[in-house]
Amino acid sequence: MNRLSSRQRKLVYFVAILLLLIPIFVLGRPASGNSGGGVLAELRRPQGQELGLSEHNLGRVDPTSAAMNLVLLGMRGVAVNLLWMDYIKQQETKNWAQVRSTTESITMLQPHYLQIWRYHGWNMAYNVAAEWDDVRDRYYWIKEGAKFISDGTDHNRFSPELNYEIGRILGQKMGIADEWRVYRKFFNPDGRQYEDVPENEKGDPDPRYRGGVDPELNPDRLDNYLAAQRYYQIANDLEGQGFQQHLMMRHIFRQYPYRCRLDNNGVLNKEGFFGDFVIGEWAQAEKDWIDGYGQERFDTGEGFQVNLELPSEAHYAELARSQGVEVGQVRRMVRSFQNVVNYRYWRTRSLSESEPTTAAAHKLLFEGEELFKRNELTKARTMLVEGLDGLDEVLSKYEDLITEDLTVEEALWGLMLIKKIDELLEKPPTDDLPLTGLWNRHLNDKVPTLQFNFNRRFGGL
Repeated sequence: MNRLSSRQRKLVYFVAILLLLIPIFVLGRPASGNSGGGVLAELRRPQGQELGLSEHNLGRVDPTSAAMNLVLLGMRGVAVNLLWMDYIKQQETKNWAQVRSTTESITMLQPHYLQIWRYHGWNMAYNVAAEWDDVRDRYYWIKEGAKFISDGTDHNRFSPELNYEIGRILGQKMGIADEWRVYRKFFNPDGRQYEDVPENEKGDPDPRYRGGVDPELNPDRLDNYLAAQRYYQIANDLEGQGFQQHLMMRHIFRQYPYRCRLDNNGVLNKEGFFGDFVIGEWAQAEKDWIDGYGQERFDTGEGFQVNLELPSEAHYAELARSQGVEVGQVRRMVRSFQNVVNYRYWRTRSLSESEPTTAAAHKLLFEGEELFKRNELTKARTMLVEGLDGLDEVLSKYEDLITEDLTVEEALWGLMLIKKIDELLEKPPTDDLPLTGLWNRHLNDKVPTLQFNFNRRFGGL
C-alpha cells in the first residue's frame, strides 16, 4: 500500500467502500410495497406481520420542512421533537387544521409509541373539542379523537390500551359531558328512545352522513355506551391473551365492558325510556355483572387469587381451602376489590332496577319534571310525590342504595322540584314529604350542588 500513490490509494478506498455497501444493502434494505426487502427484513417479516411492526415509509412529513431533512439524515428522534414544538405552537394559535396534519406526521415517525396515540386522541376529544362554541363542532372533534386512536390500532393491533381509550371516549366523554343528550342523538339517531324526535334534531351533523351515523365509529348503529362496550371487550380479549396493559389494576380494567351495559341502562331512564325493554336490559346487566365479571379470577399480590362474587360463607371457605390460605385473608381481599369497583352497589342496583316498582318510580319522577317544565305545577307536584313514595319503597327494600350518590341525587332532585313548586304556588314549607330525612342529611353537601345545577337549567326560579 505504501508503494501506491495518493491517487491510487483513494481509488482503492473508494472501491472498498463500494464493496462494503453491497452487503449492507443486501442485509438492510427495508421492505416496501411488494418487495420483501433485504435479508434482515425477511428474517423479521413473519413476526412483523404478526405484530404489525413493519414500516416502509417516512410518514406524511412536509418534504420542504426541517423535520424531513432530519429524517433523511437518520435523526428521527430530533425530527419528532421539532414536530412537537410545531404542534404546541399551532395549538396555542388555534390552527386546528395544521394541528391534525402535524399530529399525523408525529405518529408516522413513531407509530409504535402508544403514548403519542393516547395523548393526541385524548387531546382532540377533550381539549380541542372544548375550544369550540358550536356543539356540532365539539362533537366533530370528539369523533376525531376516537378515530385518531383507532388509526393507532392499525399500527398496534395488539394493544389493549388503545382500544380502552377508544371505549373511554365513546362511553364516558359522549355519555357524561354536559351535552350528553345531544351527543347521544348525534351518535345513534335510530335508538328506540328517539323515535318521536324530529329528524332534523338527531343524527350526525356532518353533511356527509345526511343525518345518519358515522360508519367509521358506529357501523352497527348502536348507542354510544354499547359501541364503547365493543372496544372495551376487544381490550379485555387482548389482555386475556397476554398482551399487557399498564393503565390500572387488572380488576378495574376488566370491569368496563360490563359497566357499559349498566351505564347505558341508567341513561335510558334519564332520557325517559322505560317499560319492559329497559327492565329486561337491567336483568341482563345483572346476570352479566354477577355471572361474567363476578366470576373472573384476579391475583391479590399475596400469593392467592379471588373472584368478586362469593354468595355464601361456604364459597369463601372453599376458595380459601383450595389455595391453602385463611378464610379471613380471602374475605379481606374480596371486600377490598369490591370496594374499588363499587361491585356490591352495581349488583344491588341492577337487581332493584329489574323490578317494575323501581321502573314506575323513575317514570313518575321523570314525567313530573317534564310537567314542571311545561308549568303544569299542580300535576307535576302530585306525580313527583308519587315517584318519591315509590323510590322510598325501593330504598326500604334495598338499603345499600341509600348511601350511593346516583340514587341519593335522584331523590334530592325530586324533593327540590317539589320545594320550588311550593314556592311558585306560594304554599308554606312542609316536612311530610317522602325521603325528607335524606334532604336534611345532605343539606350542607349535595343540596347546594343540586341547587346550582337547578339554577343553570331553569334560570334560578
